[in-house]
Amino acid sequence: MNRSHGSRASRVIPTLVALGLIVAAFLARRVPLWSIRRRGARVSRRAPDRLVPSPLRVLPPPPDEFLGVWGVRPADARARLLDRHGFDQQVRAYLHAYERDGRVAYEAASCAYRPDGLLGGWQLHVRLFPRTDGDTDVWCHWERNPNVAPIAHLRKDGYDPEEGKRRFRALVDDDSIDA
Repeated sequence: MNRSHGSRASRVIPTLVALGLIVAAFLARRVPLWSIRRRGARVSRRAPDRLVPSPLRVLPPPPDEFLGVWGVRPADARARLLDRHGFDQQVRAYLHAYERDGRVAYEAASCAYRPDGLLGGWQLHVRLFPRTDGDTDVWCHWERNPNVAPIAHLRKDGYDPEEGKRRFRALVDDDSIDA
């Protein structure tokens, strides 16, 4: 007797899912991923540690990943990585920020270049941070691709900041990078 209720639910749920996907796609085109990540990092950093799950905590970038200063604004650096060099923005990456000159610098981009494509075994992970002078700090490392080897990625098997720096310099040949 309740068959109409079941069939109604079977029509409503897919409709709601489709509507949710349309709204998400609309927002994704309007609100840049780096902006969402930065807002999330600000919220996470202000919250008490006991309320923030470990994967969502804001961390300082490891010191050995610092490459140098790119003499362009963060928005320009991000656009160059994405448009000219084949990088993709990272969704699943730890949030990073650090204090400098009495203020917190939140990442302006977290991008990956995968020379063998989305399912290749390795990636160059680059983080960009704004500087007070308007230029961009570049941090990077070479690592296993979490899309292919998630456990190895989390264990840092093959993690190599020096190889990341070498690959970044080779890929992004730009005289305005002071490394």
